[in-house]
Amino acid sequence: MTEVNDFNISEHKEPQNIDGEVKITLSPDRMEATMLFTEPVGEGRPVTVETVTEALKAANVAHGIDRHIIEEKVAHQHYQNSFVCARGERPVDGEAGQVVYHFNIEEQKKPSINEDGTVDFKNLDLIENVRQNDLLAEQILPTEGVPGTDVTGKIVPQKSGKPARFQPGKFVELSSDSLQMRALADGQVFIRDGKITVSPVYQVPANVDNTTGNIRFNGKVLVKGNVKSGFVIEADGDIEVEGVVEGAILKSNSNIVLKRGIQGNNQAELYCKGDLIARYIENTKINAGGNVEADCILHSVVYARRKILIKGKKGLIVGGVVKAGEEIVAQVIGSSMGTQTQIEVGIDPNLKEKYDQAKAKLKETVKNLENLKQTIEILNKMNKNVPLPPLKKDMLVRSVKTYEVMKDQQLDIQREIVDMDQQMEDATKGKIHASQTIYPGVRISIYNAVKHVYDDLAMCTLFYREGDVAIGMYEK
Repeated sequence: MTEVNDFNISEHKEPQNIDGEVKITLSPDRMEATMLFTEPVGEGRPVTVETVTEALKAANVAHGIDRHIIEEKVAHQHYQNSFVCARGERPVDGEAGQVVYHFNIEEQKKPSINEDGTVDFKNLDLIENVRQNDLLAEQILPTEGVPGTDVTGKIVPQKSGKPARFQPGKFVELSSDSLQMRALADGQVFIRDGKITVSPVYQVPANVDNTTGNIRFNGKVLVKGNVKSGFVIEADGDIEVEGVVEGAILKSNSNIVLKRGIQGNNQAELYCKGDLIARYIENTKINAGGNVEADCILHSVVYARRKILIKGKKGLIVGGVVKAGEEIVAQVIGSSMGTQTQIEVGIDPNLKEKYDQAKAKLKETVKNLENLKQTIEILNKMNKNVPLPPLKKDMLVRSVKTYEVMKDQQLDIQREIVDMDQQMEDATKGKIHASQTIYPGVRISIYNAVKHVYDDLAMCTLFYREGDVAIGMYEK
């Protein structure tokens, strides 16, 4: 039997030749394109720059192509890793608008520390004062930004900056170009409901104490509570207090209105250019440029340029010194206990003080002129005999110039005194009215006449007549 041998004969296959390829991948936002070379097989052609160019075109990559890195990778036939072959320009978003404030926008301010380590609760500076036409804020407009471009050449829009909130509130004016805000009134500036606002009124909801510190305000101050001892209120406008003023200092360029009154404890001082109105005044120093009106004045020093009107239920002036430029009206002056009370009318207290100062200045000026005159005479006499040395000659020149200047000053002071003399002559018209009683212990001064009261004076009007204080029927 013949054996047959089986043979496994494999088919002969020709080796494959596959060209190198380029694979391109775009990032989701199309801002980057990455490239990967595949290695050629057999006698396949390697990747060339032309191959890459065709691949980029096929993938729509047309912007931000990095030709340098592509040429480098092609030259070294870099097959291991992918690389970024194109980058787009990302958009630059616009910057938001801003507001530059020209006042302190901090809501909470901390008390300062004194050099001795104690805390200053009085000078808290809680109020941001501004004057009319002050620049309050400026607006910096937002920017538009710059658009971007992805690797396909498509424009990528940017986000424009949002404008800042820039709204004027009450008493604030926006410029014609809407870039500036200015105050339309004196007062306090603050931000309320996103708006820059100026208020001519500063309101204290409770007491003026350690929580508020001293108050200095360009407008009107309204205090709902009391003003505690040791604190100061200064205002260009009115000062109105609904509670009691203790040993505090109040200064107003307008009026002061105290709904209740003041218990000054000999520490309180009130100054105003207008009227002062209070229910009662006790142990206080007051200087008013207008009238003073109250129900009673007790043991106080009160000056009013015009009138002092004490017309309430008590209508009482007891103790202290009370002076008015025109007249004083009260029901009772002094007390049955003989309390020392000084009443003066007919001379503006400020004018009298100014008059006395002018008299003293005139006296000093005259004395200095006499001294200068003697010096000049001596030097001139010396100069007749022999020429003066340089120092003496310089002294003579300076003395003559000073004499001329002081002579002019003397004339100015004399004219001022003459004018005040006329005003003080008009002061003889001042009167004091008491609808009930003026008690012993009261000292009355009208113009330059003085009267001491030793017996009760009932329902009378006192006035100046021929150098004396006259007593007449009560004038309503």
